[in-house]
Amino acid sequence: MTPPRDPADDLLRWAVFSCLLAPVVLLLCGSSLAGAAGVACGLAAVTAACRLLLRRSRRAAARTPSAPSRTRHGRRRAAGTRARAYAPRDGGRTPAG
Repeated sequence: MTPPRDPADDLLRWAVFSCLLAPVVLLLCGSSLAGAAGVACGLAAVTAACRLLLRRSRRAAARTPSAPSRTRHGRRRAAGTRARAYAPRDGGRTPAG
């Protein structure tokens, strides 16, 4: 059985294809060779940066354990602390009326 294809790989293939296609179209439309080469280099740089960021995010996602949520300072959140955030500011008193 073949492993499932990753959609990100398809995205990168299309990006490489566009890096090759854009300069060809520019040359056919009458652009200079230097301009087309500049576009090709720019698109290749953007594609490489996106690929690097995609790999980093995949590695980070693979490393992240499914641990309990933590607060900003690294402490575990106690049960019931979320309810405090939604408590009324007047201490729960309602106007008599």
